[in-house]
This record gives sequence, structure tokens and C-alpha cells, in this order.
Amino acid sequence: MPEASETSENFETNDLLKKEARRLWWDYIMEHKTMYVLGALMVVLTNGMQVLSTRVMGWILDFFTNKPLPKVMTGIDRLDTFYILFGIMFGSKVLLTVGRFGWRMTLARQTHFAGGMLRSRVWDKVRFFKQEDLANKWTKGVLMNASTSDVGSGRFIFGFTLVAVFDVLFLGVLTLVTMFLINVPLTLMSLVVMIFLPIAVKKLSELEIKRYGDAQDKLSDFNDISSQVISTIRLQRLTQTGHYWEQRLKKSAKDYQNKRYELLKTSLRYIPVMGSSSVVSYTVLFVMGITAVVNGSLSIGDFVAMQGLIFLLQDPLMELGFIISEMKKGFTSLERLSEIYTTENDETLLIEGDEVNDANELLKINDLSFAYADGPKIIKDLSFTLNRGDRLGITGKIGTGKSTLVKILSGLIRNYEGEVVLAGKSFDQYGHVNLRKYIGHVHQKPFLFAESIKNNITMDVKLSDDEVWRILEVSGLSKDVKEFPDGIDTPLGEWGINLSGGQKQRLTIARALARKPKLLFLDDCLSAVDTVTEEQILRNLDKELEDTTLVWVAHRKSTLKYCNKILDFDNEQHVEAAHV
Repeated sequence: MPEASETSENFETNDLLKKEARRLWWDYIMEHKTMYVLGALMVVLTNGMQVLSTRVMGWILDFFTNKPLPKVMTGIDRLDTFYILFGIMFGSKVLLTVGRFGWRMTLARQTHFAGGMLRSRVWDKVRFFKQEDLANKWTKGVLMNASTSDVGSGRFIFGFTLVAVFDVLFLGVLTLVTMFLINVPLTLMSLVVMIFLPIAVKKLSELEIKRYGDAQDKLSDFNDISSQVISTIRLQRLTQTGHYWEQRLKKSAKDYQNKRYELLKTSLRYIPVMGSSSVVSYTVLFVMGITAVVNGSLSIGDFVAMQGLIFLLQDPLMELGFIISEMKKGFTSLERLSEIYTTENDETLLIEGDEVNDANELLKINDLSFAYADGPKIIKDLSFTLNRGDRLGITGKIGTGKSTLVKILSGLIRNYEGEVVLAGKSFDQYGHVNLRKYIGHVHQKPFLFAESIKNNITMDVKLSDDEVWRILEVSGLSKDVKEFPDGIDTPLGEWGINLSGGQKQRLTIARALARKPKLLFLDDCLSAVDTVTEEQILRNLDKELEDTTLVWVAHRKSTLKYCNKILDFDNEQHVEAAHV
């Protein structure tokens, strides 16, 4: 019974995600309906001119072979008739160019705009996720795959795939109507071979979408493992486990490669399926058409026009497989993205509360206790006060609760016992954005983007080059950056792979300084820096941030030499005046 219940719940979840994906798609189209209507009209114009120019070629041949033409194509004399035919041909080519340019500028461009929208929505949603969701479900690899591969696939059904849909509808209908007007029996015979096409396409598309989902899952796994490999390089060196991670990464890459190869083989089957039906159809038309020309029931111009039209009909027939494939893959990606868009937010991050005002008594902690689920208390009855400008040093062994305390004091963890007051108010009274403007937090593990050094520092803050260099000087990194060929414009690899551990830590300190926080937490962020450089940075921070309240977490007690208060987790948990 539990398994049946779980299966039913999964089906219900999948159904909701499908509905959400289709709602997202339809809402976007309705929001930009003017562009979509114009784009559809441009596709109709293009299709109409393709059919007309092909049909006119047949009339021109009939003109030169003295066959009768429709009255609308006949002028006062032969020269006048030729000018009419030439004018129609020339005009159709001009309008064909206009139509192709038009649908590219209206309908096709929505592919790129929708991609930006989907990617922005991922960021707008993920930044309010709960920490446990980010740690367990929405890992970096999964989110990386979503914002690249899923967005890349999903965006096409907003633009280029719809171009193909309109092409099938309009070009297919216009071509068939024109063919029927020329010769009904020939048209019917050329279409007989296509009656089994929808069945073959349906089976292929079902298999393809399954393999596409499998490939996307393997890509998420590969991205996740890649992130773990990069983030644990130092640990791998210490524990000599690099070979294990290398093998695991290779296996994951091979699994994805195999799934992608199976998907590609399935997608390529559309070519022989669609192509063979077109070839057979063309052959039937050619054999019967030659016979009709010989017995005089079909003019050479009409025969050539039918040949050209059957080739035109191949385009929408070939696109039919593409459309079904791309629509299914696109909506599958939208469903995966919709799971991100519908994930529950951390409500504390959405509070639009007060701004943080400076106060002399900045942090007041009364009887603070905390324990993780079903675990012992790692913080017990802790009480202390931090005034503006204080320097609190926190030390202790690994796993004693130092980083947990920092998360509590910065408002990231709130399910604690006791009281934490920031500038006279509880964290629940402040807006999350206001808290992040007031509080800076440099974590143990630096996170850097594949961007320039300057952009990694400034991010959403506008700073001049001189200001960036000054911040680098304070964080002890200016000398290193000056030795790089491009200085602050030096591009970094993913996760800052081309920097040493100490350089990464100093760069994240510089990023925090760029935001000029009033309360700054440094969570063991100098562990990879040598003692001489550490002393220089500590001296710079103490001098530069005279009015900023600092909380330093460190294993090396020498790091806390500038602190006026100390909390030692190895002894009793209470704050004492530092013995400097």
C-alpha cells in the first residue's frame, strides 16, 4: 500500500508539473501575442511566396511551349503576358525575402528572449530556496544543468519550433491545395505512401523523449560530481583520493555519453523515416506524371510545377518529425524547470521588514541553545553582548558549533532556543535584503565565478578600478593580481580553479569589503594563508574596518590577536575579554 500511494503521488506531481509547464508556455505567448501574430503572418507570407514562385515556373514553361495559361496571367499580347509572369516571379522573390526576414525578427527571436526569461526565473526562485533543499536536492550540478541544458532545450518551443509548426500548417496546406488544383489523381497517389507516417513518428517520439529524460538525468549527475571534484581538490591531495574521484568522474561522463549517443541514434531515425516516404512519393509522382505528359493530359509546365511542389512538401513532412521531437523535449525541459519554479520558498527570505539601523549595542544573545534534528545540543545557554566596533574571536575544534553559531548570528538559522537581538530587534522584523546589505559573511569555502577578478569582486556593486585595487590591497591580494597579465581583468576558471586556496580566500574577503558591511563574519577564511600574509591582512582589516563589528572564526588562535572578546568552544561556552 505505501508503494501504491507513493506511485499515485508521483503521478499527481508529474501531472501538476505538466500543467505548470503548459501554463508557463501559454502565458508567455499571450504576453507577447503581437509578436507571435506578426511572426505567423510572416511565415504565411513566406510559404505563400514559395508556392507561388514554384507555380509560376510551370506557367513560364507553358508560356514558352505555347500552352494555354489562366486568364489572370494573360496579357494583351505575348510580350505583355511575359511581363506579367516576370513581374509575379520577381515580386514573389522580393516578398519571400521580406517574409523570411520578418519571421526571424519576430517569431524566431522569441527563442532567445524566452531563454533569458527562463534562466532569470531560475535565479529569482533559487535565491529564496531553503538551505536544506540547496544542500540535498537542488545541488550545484542539478541547477547548472537546469540553467543551461534545460533552458537551452525549453526555449525553442517559444520560437523556432513554432516557426516549424506554422510552416507545416501553412506550407503543407498551400502546397497540397495547389497540387490538387493542378491534378487531383497525381496528388492523391503521391500522398498514399504517407498514411503510415504518423504511426512511425509517434513511436519514434515516445522512445526519443524517454531517452532524452534519461540523458538529462545523467547530465545532472555528471555536473554534480564535477562540482564535488573541483570543490574537494585540496582534500583529495591530503587524503590521496584523487584516483577514486577521477574514476568516478570518468564513469559518470561515460554514462552520460552512452545515454546521449542512444538519444542521438533515435533522433537520426527521423531522417530515413521521413526521407524514404518523400522519395517514394516523388517516384510515384514522377512515373505517373511522365505518363500523363506523354498522353497529353498534363502539360510540361504543370509537370515541372508538381515536381517542385512535391519537393516543397518534403520540408513540412521532414519538419513534422522535428516538431514532435522538439515539442516533447522542450516541454520535458519546461517540466523540469517548473519543478524549480514551484519548489517551496524559505518564507524568512521573503519578509519585507525593516532596515537595520546602527546601534551601540549591536548584538545581544540571551540563553541561546541549538541542536540539529535528533542530535545533542552543540550550543548551550550562551549569552553575550557585542557593541559596535567589537571584535569577537571564536575558536575550537572541528564540529564544536563555530560555523553554526555564525549562521545563527547572521540570521541564516532561526530555529534556535533563546533570544538573538540585532540592533534592538529580532531577525524576523528585518527584511532579508536589508539584512544582507548590513551583514557580510565570508564562508570557509570560497565560491568564485568563471568571470574576471574585478567582476568577482564587484558583482552587483559599481566600483571604479581604483576602488577595486584599494580593496585588493586591504585583502592582501593586490601584489598577486599585479603579476597577472591582465590585472583585475584576468578571467578566472570555474570555481576560480586557476587561483591558489589562499588567493581564493582573499578574493572572497575583497568581495565582502566591496559591500561595506556594518557587521562582518569571517568564518575561518584565512586557513590557507601563510602567517606573514595573515598578519598583514589582519592588520589591514582592523585598521580599515574600525567602525565595523567583526566576528572571526579561526583554528589558529594567532588569527584572533586583534579581538577584544574570545569565545572558546573547547572550554565553557561563554565570552571572555581577550588577553592581548
